[in-house]
Amino acid sequence: INNVDSYVGQALCADLRRVAEVDNKLLGTVLADEKADAAMMERLGVKRVVSQADRPRYLSDVLSCSLIVYDLHTANLEEVEAVIEHLKLAKLSHNTTFVLISSVNVWARTKKEYVPVEDEEDEEEEEPEDGEKIKRQQPKSFTDADLLRRIPPPAFERWEYVETLALSLTTSEKLRTHVISAGILYGNGEHTFNEIFKAAWLTEPTHSILEPGSNFIPCVHVRDVARLVRVVASSEVGPYLIAVDKARLTQRDIVQGIVDEMSHKMEVPMRPAEEVSSDFKDVMMLDLIMEPSAPMQSKDFQWWCKKGLLVNIKKVADEFCRWRRLRPLKAVVMAPPGSGAERLCTRFAEHYLHRNPPHLRYEGILQDALKPGAKSSETLRAKLEESPGGKLSLKTRTRLVRSRLLSNVCRYRGYILEGYPTSHEEAEALFTEVVAEEEGEVAAEENEEEEEEEEESAPPAEDEDEEEDESAPKRRLNKAVAPEFCIVIQSSEEQCKRRIFEGKALGANNEAEFLQKTLEYRRENIPDDGRAGTSDFFSDTAGVQVLRIDIDACTEAEAFQAIRVHVESRGQFFNYLPSDEFLAREREKEIILVESTEDQREERLRQERLAAEELKLHERADEETSRRRVIAESEASLLENETQPLRQYLMNNVVPTLTEGLSEVCKQMPDDPIEYLAQYLFAHAQDIAPQLEAAASRS
Repeated sequence: INNVDSYVGQALCADLRRVAEVDNKLLGTVLADEKADAAMMERLGVKRVVSQADRPRYLSDVLSCSLIVYDLHTANLEEVEAVIEHLKLAKLSHNTTFVLISSVNVWARTKKEYVPVEDEEDEEEEEPEDGEKIKRQQPKSFTDADLLRRIPPPAFERWEYVETLALSLTTSEKLRTHVISAGILYGNGEHTFNEIFKAAWLTEPTHSILEPGSNFIPCVHVRDVARLVRVVASSEVGPYLIAVDKARLTQRDIVQGIVDEMSHKMEVPMRPAEEVSSDFKDVMMLDLIMEPSAPMQSKDFQWWCKKGLLVNIKKVADEFCRWRRLRPLKAVVMAPPGSGAERLCTRFAEHYLHRNPPHLRYEGILQDALKPGAKSSETLRAKLEESPGGKLSLKTRTRLVRSRLLSNVCRYRGYILEGYPTSHEEAEALFTEVVAEEEGEVAAEENEEEEEEEEESAPPAEDEDEEEDESAPKRRLNKAVAPEFCIVIQSSEEQCKRRIFEGKALGANNEAEFLQKTLEYRRENIPDDGRAGTSDFFSDTAGVQVLRIDIDACTEAEAFQAIRVHVESRGQFFNYLPSDEFLAREREKEIILVESTEDQREERLRQERLAAEELKLHERADEETSRRRVIAESEASLLENETQPLRQYLMNNVVPTLTEGLSEVCKQMPDDPIEYLAQYLFAHAQDIAPQLEAAASRS
């Protein structure tokens, strides 16, 4: 078997270990030639892994087998061609069967004839504008007799060539060759439909149907392909076989069916093909109807999924979860009001249940049921108004919560139910079911809606929740909804009260309400009258180990770590959760990003600081220039103002004597006029007083 660890290879190993009551020795290659998982090989029953490194020995090992199977989905096409050429020239010493698993994709471009849709009661007829009804059409089915008509798309032309090459191996009487054209494979953890199943499990709204959505996609369970190979190995059949199941499903049927089974009920939107990017877009656009070949039509064929994907959707969904190691995490968390359990539960749910986790509270479930448009919302609202104290009957509360726990999301991903059940009676009603003694079958605990409405016409008895009957029917644990874990948060009344009034926890709006809720919680969970408490149901009846955490004695992070250790003590949850190594790398990237962001922030602040300093320098320079200009202008003005008294002084005290001295110089014409003038000024320096007096008298 080529690539025994591949998707198809593992299915082949499961069905070929024993053929016709004979145990077989399985040899095979692996996808990574030098890395064979020993544990997986043992589980698959592979006796020896054949290496392709030593070519002669590899071909010798291939020819030593009585059945040789190559799957083109994962095989190297050049290698397959080389093996076929070797088989053509080899001299075989024993009878050998060569099986090539191909795909209906090779038929994708085959010219089709269209016929009216028949035998479909729910098919609506199209009515054009002129009013004449036109019956919908579908491609006419192909059989293995149409082998020569097949036309592949460019991506599968090489596959068609390898098919033809394999069918040409008729040179030896000891060699039988068969080509199996397999439908689009599903099951065993999925391959082609993996992203559809994964998004549905995660309840991610990423699904889309490629227009027009009415195209037919021939499918087959991978185990049915393996079982056809087993039939080929042990009986005479035709050289070319088509392996498809008997369902005729459209693209819309497949996508909508998977979503309806595993995710929230929603209508998957239609999108143009050019807007969608997917590795399997060509597969989803196939429009073929294929008929299974004679061996699969035989009543002796041991089908795995005869009626197709949708009829067996629960089985296929369970296979997907098992192969992908997806476990629903179901936990009940009980805590007194004010303990802060809501924060811890949110952290718990977001870690294990991904985005938009099913973190449930009774109040939230009730509000969802009362929303306009919800099923029986009006009836439920009327019953709530009629109930004493606004509390619904135990039966109605159980019905509401159980219906949510049986929803698609909770069945496949699990749930974290916080604050409910609040008593042993509620726990027993919710997580157990009545068993009829004679038949040994589960009896219907709740009536249909009609009976429910009749019950609502009369108010419930006051002691309805507590009344017990000695002849009450036997009950057993309902494994479909029962939790796997039970966590009890413990905290003192003083600490709970402090958290509430500091706004750090929920639970009550005032002190009176807090005291009432605390009293009710203690009465049902810490009874002092010998009654069984709520947690006793889980430890005694459900067989669940109860984890008790004193939130006053540890931090929230330490409490969450204790929950993780407790939960994973029963096996690690994979569930598309990131590994510790991945989380460490992400934390390292986050640290680097934070440091880089901080460095960028500091650099930005430094640049802003430098720019501010430069701006201040320019402002200071401008201020200094302005100040200097003002000073200069002030000095000039002062000088001008002080110039006026000096001039007056000169005119009164200097100019008259100087004028007379200059006149004398002109008259006398001395040899040294400057010396003569100086002597004159010294001689008449005292003459200024009479002149000042004369000037004053004149003024």
